Amino acid sequence: MSDEMDKLWEEYQLPFKDFDDTTLARWLCQTLGQLEGKLWRMSHPLVSAYRAAAESAYDRQVWQKRLASPPPAFLPSECCRAPLLPIFTRDILNSGLLCQHCGATTMEFQDLPDAIKEPIEDWAEDYAAIHAVAHFDENQMRGVVDYDEAFEKAASQAELLLSRLPSEILPPLLDYFPAVLWEDQDECLEVEPKDIVTWK
Repeated sequence: MSDEMDKLWEEYQLPFKDFDDTTLARWLCQTLGQLEGKLWRMSHPLVSAYRAAAESAYDRQVWQKRLASPPPAFLPSECCRAPLLPIFTRDILNSGLLCQHCGATTMEFQDLPDAIKEPIEDWAEDYAAIHAVAHFDENQMRGVVDYDEAFEKAASQAELLLSRLPSEILPPLLDYFPAVLWEDQDECLEVEPKDIVTWK
């Protein structure tokens, strides 16, 4: 994040820092109940609020104090014992599913159920090839007629691939996790959440 974004994020966290531990734990548990059973964009306002609160809770070790009970479907994660709320990113093959609460890998890709690995792997490999355009070195740039055009094409392809996540790729994860967050932007290709159309 830029310094400006860091400061803005700190501002978003301020209301939750004023919560006492019990109030914060209850708010998080109630919000998990709202998230349950669905796939959520990382940019969704409810998810952003949860993330801001969860960071404060993690810093204060609120989940370890067992001040409130999360919905039963949210089992404790192995990495930090907070309720398991995984994040799916474009780097799924290397980083696995990430923990919303501590940022660690909560499940490696190879540990995902076999039934859902193949479509995820195919998607991730296609996405990696497109994303690589944003990181071409000088030699690679000289290999294309018009790099700006290649960049724009890659961005458009990234938008299409990201838009497939909630409808085609991620729904089977809900058979194994109570909710899943997914990354709905690509800063390197200048793809913003508003560019990813998932509604018809």
